[in-house]
Amino acid sequence: MHFASGETALVLNCETDIAMDDIPDLRKESDEIWTSFQKKVEASNLTNGVIRMTHPAENGTATQSKGYGFVYQKGADGQWRCQP
Repeated sequence: MHFASGETALVLNCETDIAMDDIPDLRKESDEIWTSFQKKVEASNLTNGVIRMTHPAENGTATQSKGYGFVYQKGADGQWRCQP
């Protein structure tokens, strides 16, 4: 993924059973996934990673999904933080 600022991020798309309006539980699950995904982001020499959570919803014969993304950035101090 390329941000408007010119920075690049590695994106991981995940499917979850958690409702998209339950941000605290989505964040908790994202943070758990991040512990593994962070290694791939660092191995790619990137300072940004995105975990995009989706929740499929079947509606008759069509399938829709809603999503929510969490952006993790590595600060100048070397610490990774999830951006609000």
